[in-house]
Amino acid sequence: MKDILVFLSDQHSYAQQGYAGDKIVRTPNLDRIAAEGTVMENNYTAFPLCVPARMAMLTGQQASCCGVMSNFAALDSNRVTFAHCLNTVGYETVLCGRMHFVGGDQRHGFSSRIAGEMTPIYANRPKAIAEERGAHDRTPQGGPSCLSAIGGGNSPTLEFDRYVVENALDYLAQDHEKPQLMVVGTYGPHHPYVAPKELYEYYYDKVSLEDVNEEFDGGKALEGKLQEADPDVARAARAAYYGLVEQQDRHIGQVYDAFQNYLKRTGREGIFLYVSDHGDMNGTHGYYGKQVFYDPAVHIPFIISGAGIPKGKKIENPVSLLDVGPTICDLAGATVLSGDGKSLKPQLQEHGETDEERMVVSELYTYLANGKTSLGRMVQWKNWKWFSYSGLESDARLYNTDVDSEELFNVVTQYPEIAEHLNISERTVKNHVSNIFKKIGVTDRTQAAVFAIRNNLITI
Repeated sequence: MKDILVFLSDQHSYAQQGYAGDKIVRTPNLDRIAAEGTVMENNYTAFPLCVPARMAMLTGQQASCCGVMSNFAALDSNRVTFAHCLNTVGYETVLCGRMHFVGGDQRHGFSSRIAGEMTPIYANRPKAIAEERGAHDRTPQGGPSCLSAIGGGNSPTLEFDRYVVENALDYLAQDHEKPQLMVVGTYGPHHPYVAPKELYEYYYDKVSLEDVNEEFDGGKALEGKLQEADPDVARAARAAYYGLVEQQDRHIGQVYDAFQNYLKRTGREGIFLYVSDHGDMNGTHGYYGKQVFYDPAVHIPFIISGAGIPKGKKIENPVSLLDVGPTICDLAGATVLSGDGKSLKPQLQEHGETDEERMVVSELYTYLANGKTSLGRMVQWKNWKWFSYSGLESDARLYNTDVDSEELFNVVTQYPEIAEHLNISERTVKNHVSNIFKKIGVTDRTQAAVFAIRNNLITI
């Protein structure tokens, strides 16, 4: 049985990586891991918001199916996660750091937790850690939301990540009898946009502002959400974000090397997986943070390296954050999570299969300018991205991402057949599933699985 280590960052866009083509941001460790493993070039989040994305990843179910549609919703403890699945085949499942669990259950299948959470105790332990070390956020900028603190210095979030990595390194310095599933969760490069001073200063004069505050029509769903920043603030925010990405790369390298040393010392085989929950707009089109369907917010890193994983391979077809759990289960020899994700193991072969017709879906529950709420849904298929919001169907967007990588030109009227195909395909599947649930008297996939087992429709 292979040991598995998952490094989960927060708010890291795919484009900000050297191996992905970025000429400014330095990510030597991610570049190295990518060369030693397989890269999912078109991996998309299930939900461009922290908690729903993470709970979807853990369960392999869309947020609308696992019941977590906001950062304030708790995952039901009866929901099966990939940690539960690996426990059943003898793994010790360890969570180190951030997972953003809401509510009393802070495990959801993990057998132990060796570093605490940041979000619910932001003003408590992590801040205390920072203060103990003489650290504080010295760069208050003022402004809305994620633009409230920008610059070079230190912050509780930076100190939290150091704390998480220290605990991960301590754990990997010990020998463990059972096969390990270890998830290391950091806060960065999530805002506040405060990077270590030397990194902030390094990037400050190197960033480009060509795509910041440009005239852009995001449709009615994004009315009132533009966060226009003056050029100095925009430059500072982008420089800090790049610095935060490089800082995460350093943390990833430390944990990756410690994991390799652990495997060598114990004579075991292992698999390392890097993924983020969603990306960051960082001023593109005038938006900061996430909660939109544009590429910087939804297109995220996904790398796998280790025993049995091809080196230097690139998987081009769309995949999803939902695939993380099923893939881990499959690689570990555990029962594969059933849901909306799928195992990528068949593609993770030297001459593995392709999945060119794969459609991946992202969801978003958002507030509109009129105070009403709307459920958005995005579908990525081949080189096409379509999305729309309930109640705003006439405002749908369609982009050909091959020729319009910046997603500036909505071509939904030029290619109505593509828009209809993506809209109807996803809607039809959802309708079929909903009708099946009604017929057998259940409300979700877990209940449907139980029904099938009890009625001998499937065997386990």
